[in-house]
Amino acid sequence: MEEINRTLIDWNPWHDGEFPEELQGIKRKIDLTKYLDFKEIKLIEGARRVGKSTLIYQVIKHLLGKTDKILYVNFEDEILKKYTLSEIYDSFLEIKEIDYLFIDEVQNCKEWASFVKKMYDTRKIKQIYITGSNASLIKQDFATLLTGRTIKIKIKPLTFEEYLRFKNINPLPMSTQKKAKIKQSFSKYLNNGGFPEVAKREYAKREILTNYFEDFLYKDIVTRYNVNAEKIKDLSIYLATNAGKIISHRKLGKTLNLNVMTVQDYINYLKEIYLLKEIYRYDPSLKKQFSSLKKPYFIDTGIVNTISFRFSEDFGRVLENLVFNNLEDAYLFQGKHECDFIIKEGLKIKKAIQVTSSIKNPETRRRELNGLLEAMDKHNLKEGLLLTFDEKDEFKIGKKKVIIKPVWEWLLEKNE
Repeated sequence: MEEINRTLIDWNPWHDGEFPEELQGIKRKIDLTKYLDFKEIKLIEGARRVGKSTLIYQVIKHLLGKTDKILYVNFEDEILKKYTLSEIYDSFLEIKEIDYLFIDEVQNCKEWASFVKKMYDTRKIKQIYITGSNASLIKQDFATLLTGRTIKIKIKPLTFEEYLRFKNINPLPMSTQKKAKIKQSFSKYLNNGGFPEVAKREYAKREILTNYFEDFLYKDIVTRYNVNAEKIKDLSIYLATNAGKIISHRKLGKTLNLNVMTVQDYINYLKEIYLLKEIYRYDPSLKKQFSSLKKPYFIDTGIVNTISFRFSEDFGRVLENLVFNNLEDAYLFQGKHECDFIIKEGLKIKKAIQVTSSIKNPETRRRELNGLLEAMDKHNLKEGLLLTFDEKDEFKIGKKKVIIKPVWEWLLEKNE
């Protein structure tokens, strides 16, 4: 097994020297070392290039002060893909014992779930961390074998607060000068997105994001599912151009000359690799909810801005996409008017949020308030939030309170 061990040493350079500091990257709010106190398998999910590997390296760096019985296996490697985890593990045991096993991009690995279950159940390995970039493939493998044995951790692109940290900007204390710097940084963040490598090399953002998009499609979907590359690319560009707009899968199929089932399959593939999400109109009936019209949103506004055909009037939808990426359990509200997001907590709708670039135009102000107020009435909410690019206000309409706030300020408050 010389080929395996030679490759593993390349991926584990600390066994042959010092830990390369460049692997450690920049600290984020997410600290995976805290999960070392849990015996369960750590399953770290998220799109490619969001920083999963860097977070793994940070755990390894932390452990190297105590032990070197560590193995990191990256299944993006063409050599390692040829082998099972069992073969790789047995081969490396000839060099060193293993207490801590880190498996990167596990969806490319053969027969991994049964091996991981065996290691977990027999306690031959103290800790196992796994990363994956395809929700469906991971679920297929671990659903029955690893149920009750895992802790799931979802990783997304940088939050705005993390982006500021990458830029060495501490938002507190908030001075007038600091506020101007934060607003300038927010414009860049909205335009460039939150992939860590883009934040570090914004001068090369278009090249990086174009390469990411092609990797998403060709490495994660086209080669794996044998789909029509041109068609799924056209669909992705159309969805990015119309992010935040209500769409019908049937009409989308007619527009792109695709069968509606093909459209649904392609969209599901985009969801499985964490590139895309859709939200539904809220309805207590799940059947009606899932059969209703939908709104697509992308994981990152940098991707949206890079691949879509956008115009100045679409700026508000990019802002809306960013807000969506910072929400949980969000739905679309549609009545006589529309409200971008209503947020479910437990069994009830607890928040209503409207997003627009500006409400200086009287017609825009009236439209956005009508949708927000109707959603508040429908769900008995006393307070509603209207997020803009840079406007702030607070007032009452009858007994209902409306808070107008810049998105950048809302993002920082959410991450406090």
